[in-house]
Amino acid sequence: MSENRLQRTISSALWAAYGDAMGFPTELASENLVSERLGQPRSTRTEQWQRIIGGRFGAQVVLPAGSYSDDTQLRLSTSRAISGQGYFDVEAFAKIELPIWQVYALGAGRGSKSAASSLCNRSTNWFSNFFNGYVNGGGNGAAMRVQPHVWAAADVTNKPSYLVDVIRNAICTHGHMRGIAGAVVHAVSLAHVFQHGRVPNETEWFQFTSDIRSIPSLIRSDSELATFWAPTWEKASNTSLQIAVDQVAAEWEASVGNAVNCLANKSASPAELYVEIVTSDKGLSAEERGSGLKCALFANVAALLGQRVGSQEIIEQVVNLLNSDTDTIATMAGALIGAAHPDVRCLGEIQDETYLRQEAKRLYAISQGGRAESFTYPDMLYWQAPRAVIDSLEATPAGLELLGLGKVKPSGRIFSGKQKSAVWQWFTGDWGQTLLIRCRPALLGNEDAVIETRKASPPVSNTVDMFDEPTTVSEKQPAVEAPIQRHNVLPEVSAPPLESVQPVQPILPTAHADYVAPRETGSLEPGSHHYGGQTQDSIAPPDLDALTNEAIKTFDPTVIGQHLLDLSEFPNGIYLCVAYSSIIAKARVARLRSKRKEQA
Repeated sequence: MSENRLQRTISSALWAAYGDAMGFPTELASENLVSERLGQPRSTRTEQWQRIIGGRFGAQVVLPAGSYSDDTQLRLSTSRAISGQGYFDVEAFAKIELPIWQVYALGAGRGSKSAASSLCNRSTNWFSNFFNGYVNGGGNGAAMRVQPHVWAAADVTNKPSYLVDVIRNAICTHGHMRGIAGAVVHAVSLAHVFQHGRVPNETEWFQFTSDIRSIPSLIRSDSELATFWAPTWEKASNTSLQIAVDQVAAEWEASVGNAVNCLANKSASPAELYVEIVTSDKGLSAEERGSGLKCALFANVAALLGQRVGSQEIIEQVVNLLNSDTDTIATMAGALIGAAHPDVRCLGEIQDETYLRQEAKRLYAISQGGRAESFTYPDMLYWQAPRAVIDSLEATPAGLELLGLGKVKPSGRIFSGKQKSAVWQWFTGDWGQTLLIRCRPALLGNEDAVIETRKASPPVSNTVDMFDEPTTVSEKQPAVEAPIQRHNVLPEVSAPPLESVQPVQPILPTAHADYVAPRETGSLEPGSHHYGGQTQDSIAPPDLDALTNEAIKTFDPTVIGQHLLDLSEFPNGIYLCVAYSSIIAKARVARLRSKRKEQA
């Protein structure tokens, strides 16, 4: 069983990436656009193609055969955040992986990008990411990335042992219960395959309703979710967790009932059945094609139908149903199919296959309680994501570094569009992953060598991540900050420890900006009080005016507390804290005095 599970884990990881790569060229594309990209109207195997990235002023880039999109990128981010002891470092995932992912994201959904952007704010934690539109985020961006929690689970029959982490992962970016429930359903579906060696059937789909209904109890079992996230979520959603879960559970049962009725038609082919189920359940509509809940069902449907026509054939059917969320359904179905049929091979190349296998083996070792390495992240005490996403790639004496992750080496040509301040180039990370990184032209050393690769064709919309409201970060976010927990992480063999944490240039405070303590270039060891060989006395002093102005706007105790913690890290921290507190107290007294006069 041990060797069998290893092969199932590797196969699941490869087929998930394969489904993503197969569906990436057809995602939200017309038949003409697919033909333009691939040279044929259907995606039948992974091959090199071209796509415009970066929006209206972006560039047309060449994507190698087997290139995957945000689905697999964030799955690998989740995988890295699981330590060798099986602990999911949700803080590293939310505050390092997601913010830095923005600079190399491919095909990202609107909601996931908004969530990642919001997490760049210093005062926003993984359980307090209530940006504008968060509670309406019911897309599949969470469900598509949670497979590593199942691959690393010691006992797949013990659902709470991995579902709590699935929920913690999901709520970093998605606040609607459809998105959270979709992640839960996909996780238990994958666990079912590992437990029974086959994909779930129609009867078992109905049984997943109880797993959806267990979400409130799972949240209550986690102190941080129960204490910080749940009360704020209920206030922002204007409903209770139980009511929201009951509504989504009813939606799941209705969708499953519709699928079962369609499957009762024995005369229809698997291809016809898949089209009928997705179409009848509004899987082709702009409003619901990216639903996390429905994509979890469509993935189950595809995996079940694949038993009749073959794994390759059903993946081809999924990725060629245009106007559906081709890559995400295919990647979720691929995870199920690969685990159920570990001996079946994919048709075509898969980008980073060696790294995918390596991570799958590492997660398998974790599931068996064996020795496994951990990815080395910067010390969270000093980490802050760069204010400008494009500055995530920095030059160091040792070469280029993707902040938070490690050293990267450029490969291939530079791609440029009409946006002269940014270019794209493929890089290979020391940890084994290939990334198309957006960066500043000057960073690559020869701005004159940058050639415009943009063609005169319309940009392609990315997958809508089920957000109904504008996605800019709201000015007022619920204040639910908690003390940050620190966790020791073992070195990762495939990812050498970061030699430095690069500086973020001081910025002027804005209505949405949080104060960032200036950092100096150089090595930064956990617990060290030296930055790049300099003592803390050489660090530029904080801007007390900016901090106090921010605090006085609302007198938010969370903001004030965070400011005091930040100031205490400086050499003259006591004096700074006293000065800061005096200014705040004086302003508070003046504000109260003014209010009393108005009431008199």
